[in-house]
Amino acid sequence: MSGKPAKLTAREKQIYLRLLARTKPYRGRLALAVVFGVLFGGSVFGLLFSAKGGMAQVFGGAATRLQETADAWINQWYAGGMDHDLLKTLVVLGAVLFFIALRGLSFFFSKYLIEWVAQRVVMGLRNDAFSKILHLPMLYFTGSRTGELMSRTLNDTQMIERGITEVISDLVQQPFVLVGAATYLFFIDLRLALISLAIFPICILPVAIFGKRVRRHAKAGQERIADLSSIQQEAIGGAAIVKAYGMESHEQVRFEKHSLDFFRRQVKIVASKAAISPLMEFFSVLAACAVLLYSRHAGLELSDIILFLGSMVLMYDPVKKLSRVHLTIQQSSAAAERIFAILDTVDTVADHPGAVEFQGPIREIRYEDISFSYGPGKPDVLDGIQLSARSGELIALVGSSGSGKTTLVNLLPRFFDPTSGHVRFDGRDLREFTLRSLRGQIGLVTQETILFNDTVFANIAYGEPGATRAQVEAAAQKAHAHEFIVAMPLGYDTVIAERGLLLSGGQRQRLAIARALLRNPPILILDEATSALDTESERAVQLALNEAMQGRTVFAIAHRLSTIQRADQILVLDQGRIAERGRHQELLERDGIYRRLYHMQFEHQTLPPVQPQPGTTP
Repeated sequence: MSGKPAKLTAREKQIYLRLLARTKPYRGRLALAVVFGVLFGGSVFGLLFSAKGGMAQVFGGAATRLQETADAWINQWYAGGMDHDLLKTLVVLGAVLFFIALRGLSFFFSKYLIEWVAQRVVMGLRNDAFSKILHLPMLYFTGSRTGELMSRTLNDTQMIERGITEVISDLVQQPFVLVGAATYLFFIDLRLALISLAIFPICILPVAIFGKRVRRHAKAGQERIADLSSIQQEAIGGAAIVKAYGMESHEQVRFEKHSLDFFRRQVKIVASKAAISPLMEFFSVLAACAVLLYSRHAGLELSDIILFLGSMVLMYDPVKKLSRVHLTIQQSSAAAERIFAILDTVDTVADHPGAVEFQGPIREIRYEDISFSYGPGKPDVLDGIQLSARSGELIALVGSSGSGKTTLVNLLPRFFDPTSGHVRFDGRDLREFTLRSLRGQIGLVTQETILFNDTVFANIAYGEPGATRAQVEAAAQKAHAHEFIVAMPLGYDTVIAERGLLLSGGQRQRLAIARALLRNPPILILDEATSALDTESERAVQLALNEAMQGRTVFAIAHRLSTIQRADQILVLDQGRIAERGRHQELLERDGIYRRLYHMQFEHQTLPPVQPQPGTTP
């Protein structure tokens, strides 16, 4: 174990200074906190000075300056009948009470102001981090764990709050306490003060010895908290799968393994911190013994010895707190670095300079030589996609899992931007429009239904906060959801559980479809939109979707080929390329991927004979 001080690195200093920069809007409160900090420190000297006078007045001894001042004041201004000696005692003791009250009030206001600033900064950081997460491109989430992001916005910000509160409080209050107590040491005996101050720095040694250990395990502990949050979120979010496969024990063991690792690291931190205080106390008592020996030799009065030791005790807490400031900075810097990593993430999908609001109808959507990959060095998910869709057409996308279907439609709302090529509306690149106005043209229904722990009305009106009751009910009727909604206890005001767990899969899907229909968008994306419905519900919703598709351009990713037979274009994707293109009957007449997929789903049906292709021999 190294005995060298755990010095702050340049990186840690830079991060912490960046953190402190967030306190600038509240510098008036901080300045006031410094004023109260000065009063807090100054009251220490006044308290010791008045306590000396009080002890001399009560127990006897050489007259102090406070006693002489009180006596002169009484003789000049007081002509009553009260005993002058008693009155002088009350004045001197009143001075003690005054400085105790001043110390308490200045501590309160200084602490309150600093805590207020710290909590305000943390709130701002938490809000900024959450806002940044909301606005980051979908590509960011492909490499991030939900639990880890939650840990950063909650647990890390709490660590930062400690870093701001404790550090600023200690720096604002403790130096003045130290100066006040040290000044009184010199006031009593210059030589004894010098001896004591020479011994006192030894108290810093335990912090220097254990500092690096605390920092190392604290940083690792924050990472373990993120792991625990992620495991817990996955297990709770996937509760149905965990139970269905009997994996409760597996998830428990997995959680307990990381929990044990976190426990071990926390115990090491506790052990290191616990070792600091007794060592510092030992050195402090050592210093006190030296004071007693010198006092005996110098013949100091008992009151001087008591107050001298009292001054050293008052110095002990500031020295301890100031000596561990760098440890707190290191811990909070590690947490702040994780938060700033989110805030500094470059938003690759954002409004471009000069982006305009989208106006007018969409007559044509065109994909021009589109390629896309999820990062440098990763294979292309889409490669050379050429596609043109006119207003009102139904474009169906089929293909095996991983062929690029979802990625292709996700380029329309700019969840991703293509690596190369252009997606255009009526000849204009999508990047020319603001994201908000662009996405306002698109309705989305995904295979994984996302609902919120709110009322049915709020879930359907999500994204359209100004929607009326009549509009919401009309959308629900089109999605064939109105009937089961009004049968619920509170109808449209019924609160559904998180992710709609109180509803059946078909009901959840129909609410999601109603949400998309309420928006009345010119473009509709259906990503396996009817996959969670039973046969009866699928027929009803398919009829509603057929009506909703009228006058809209629809991109439908379909696993059930029966739902896309009337599509204007069917695109068969294979390894990121369009392998086949055509209408349903045309594709069936070819001996290709679509015919094989259709045959696997409808083995009982007789397929049309394969037509010879141009240039081939039948």
